[in-house]
Amino acid sequence: MKKILSIIPMILVFAFCAAQQVGERLTKSSVVIYNNTKNKKIILLGNNTKLDTFKLKGNEVWLSPPFEYDPIFKLQTQNHVVNYQLKPGNYYMIFWNDKKKYWDLKKSKK
Repeated sequence: MKKILSIIPMILVFAFCAAQQVGERLTKSSVVIYNNTKNKKIILLGNNTKLDTFKLKGNEVWLSPPFEYDPIFKLQTQNHVVNYQLKPGNYYMIFWNDKKKYWDLKKSKK
């Protein structure tokens, strides 16, 4: 019984380290987007041939699926569409660009 109890902490430490490494790999191949609005925003994210639709709740921090390439981001405000190529591992924020009068995206810190 003592051997089993002494092994459990080692298993927990190993599991924690493995989970942390998986999390780091995931954030390095994904983009993190913060929807700095009160409203749900619908974005398109993907590559030149296939863009997937995602719904981000207001004030939500969202982690994209992993990408092996730099994904394209699109967000529409009435007749205007912003179009950016993002870099996996980076953090971005959706915000109202008062000067340009449309929803926009900018790179942000963690």
